[in-house]
Amino acid sequence: MNKAIWILEAPIGIRSGYSELSLTLGKSLLKYTQKISADLYINPTPWGHCSRKIYDNNNIDPEERELLNRIIRSPIQRQPEVFIKISIPPEFSSPAKYNIGITAGLESSAPPGIWLEKVNSVDLTLTTSQHSKDIFTHTIYTKKNPNGTEEELKVNKPIEIVPWGADLTKYYKTNIKVDTLEETMKNIPEEFAFLFVGQWTNGNINGDRKNIGNLIRTFLETFINIDNPPCLIIKTSGAQVCVMDRYECINKINDVTNMVKGAHPEAKLPNVYLLHGELSDVEMNALYNHEKVKVHLSLTRGEGFSGPALMSTLSGKPTIYPKYSGHLDFLNPQYCQFFPGKLIPLPPEALNEWFIQGAKWFEVDYDEVKRIMKNCYYNYSDKLLENAEKLRLENIEKFSTLAMDKIFHGELDKYVPVHVQESAIILPKLKRINLPKINFSTGDGKPVQMNNSSSSV
Repeated sequence: MNKAIWILEAPIGIRSGYSELSLTLGKSLLKYTQKISADLYINPTPWGHCSRKIYDNNNIDPEERELLNRIIRSPIQRQPEVFIKISIPPEFSSPAKYNIGITAGLESSAPPGIWLEKVNSVDLTLTTSQHSKDIFTHTIYTKKNPNGTEEELKVNKPIEIVPWGADLTKYYKTNIKVDTLEETMKNIPEEFAFLFVGQWTNGNINGDRKNIGNLIRTFLETFINIDNPPCLIIKTSGAQVCVMDRYECINKINDVTNMVKGAHPEAKLPNVYLLHGELSDVEMNALYNHEKVKVHLSLTRGEGFSGPALMSTLSGKPTIYPKYSGHLDFLNPQYCQFFPGKLIPLPPEALNEWFIQGAKWFEVDYDEVKRIMKNCYYNYSDKLLENAEKLRLENIEKFSTLAMDKIFHGELDKYVPVHVQESAIILPKLKRINLPKINFSTGDGKPVQMNNSSSSV
């Protein structure tokens, strides 16, 4: 019996959020295909302009190594049974008997029509959060056909939620020190740091989805002219992690700092530190848990999930994000607070082929951000830490890779039909039949004996 062929096409091996999601789901899919005795192949793809990871052959996750060993090296000679694409919907395709698209969706309030059409082009779509599912299922357009007729355009194929799972062997509460990180953190004199983790996306201060520029500006304005102020650590980079990108990030921080200095020429401003480049999981976990890091925060305008937000909660420290989008699934309001705000139309700087005119994203109330920051700094209490610890314990149970595996595998069991599994052709058992002797005559009238004593049909 031939094994079913499953192909995962995803940006594995890239420095990006989608790559980390792909890696986590890829490891889960490896377990699933082993369980059902299917062959899994990997087709790695790029992700925008993001750079590739640099692997250390002596220190690579065994499961990640196994995925890399399954990269397609030569053409597959028959149609695969299942094809899974992890990307944005316009990249979905259907080369297999059963086709699945996995996406974090769009961070704004409405996707373009092509996104809905491509979701309908596959058999099943899996997305990472309730927010992502809602923007697909709640969006309805009127489509005009070339012949002048109109039809309703909406999602009509199954779409389910598979949340990102945290690897609890890599991200957990700890006091363990990592020398490489300590070399950097010892240069920060402040004992109270706010930490932001995320990629600095394209666009100016108004068009950046992560809203890093306004986070820096608001922090500076909050603790201006304060004795012994806290600091802000920005762990970020652009798409390409390189020396040029580092200087570009520094220039962006300086631009915002000069903006605040221009309004307050004589002011004393708190420090903002850039932590740039690729850190290992061990280093990132040490950063989340470092004793100088007291609060994790972001002013993001929208997230399909936000892996850094989930990982930060596992340190047992307060995590404060805007009250909108994907991270609401795992930031329980019983145990954490949010930055309030409202949905606003996308600014011209943010518009592109995906972020469309008429869509909205979230803008925080910056006065409330200042109030909450000050309260965290001046009233950092056991109550804050007790709630953060409760959230940590809840997320360990609900948002681990094991919890993700259960949901992911359950959806595959539910939707992938048995008939797409490849099976061998089974012929009926042959039966031996004895045939009589047959005499043939040649042209001269002499008989010729053909001894067909046995034959099979």
